Amino acid sequence: MARKRTYRRKGKANSQNKVLSLIILIFVAGFYLWQNYQPTNTTKEPIHTTVTAKSDQALLALQWDGTLDGDIVHVNDNKATFTDQEMKDTFPSQASKLNPVDGLSLSSLDSLGRSQQANFIASQTAISKVTKRPDRIPYDVRPSGWFINDQYDGTKWSGGYHDNPNVKLGNGKQALWNKSHIVGYQFFGLPTMVTENMITGTRVENAYPGQLVPENDIRNAINNNPKITIRAQVTPLYNDNERLARGVHYMAKSIEDNGKTLNLNYWIFNVQPGIQIDYATGKATVLDSAK
Repeated sequence: MARKRTYRRKGKANSQNKVLSLIILIFVAGFYLWQNYQPTNTTKEPIHTTVTAKSDQALLALQWDGTLDGDIVHVNDNKATFTDQEMKDTFPSQASKLNPVDGLSLSSLDSLGRSQQANFIASQTAISKVTKRPDRIPYDVRPSGWFINDQYDGTKWSGGYHDNPNVKLGNGKQALWNKSHIVGYQFFGLPTMVTENMITGTRVENAYPGQLVPENDIRNAINNNPKITIRAQVTPLYNDNERLARGVHYMAKSIEDNGKTLNLNYWIFNVQPGIQIDYATGKATVLDSAK
């Protein structure tokens, strides 16, 4: 009787091997891609120029480099230059327009109707009392340069006309001019909504990146260290009789630890890419790059 032949089912085994090989190949390729193409943080910290400036005139002499990052310059190794006595100032309330609450001291307008230096002590206590910001700053809060061809009568500005074009900035368009707080609303709320605490600033000077940078530096320092207080000073600087500030000098230093938590010294230009500004009149020319 002939011996019965037996056959192995090679087709099924080969199919299983191919599937296994494919799985291994996919795994190896995936691992390689994971190793070599890990997502990276593409957000770059801005690189700010550091300058030595021992006077207001030295700050006014600085030249903007034309970039958004260049809007802020670090002054004197980014260290505030408060005296020991200035670090002890507390600015108690006098229930007045210029000293409305504890920790806030504004200055009168100068003889040309321009806002001047403000001093303050930022604290968690003061910040916790701040109410929701109004949608608009009142019409009668009117810093120098907000209107063109207006007049200052020694008390207030009147007459003239306001010109505030929407210009290209980032991925869209925004109004060129802001009523820019000298002391940010987030620190004391409604008492900051006065002409003496405003300048006519470009959107870049105000918050793109502008004064929002030191304001956030202060706020973040207090959020992380609620028991500290921070001494700050903001000074708009003008050339001669010009109506618009060329920029603001912003210093802040934590009090309890003598600057270990926060110590900054910024010059912030009142500028914007694609805009030519006449600081004497407040007029602006929009170049093609900003249209």
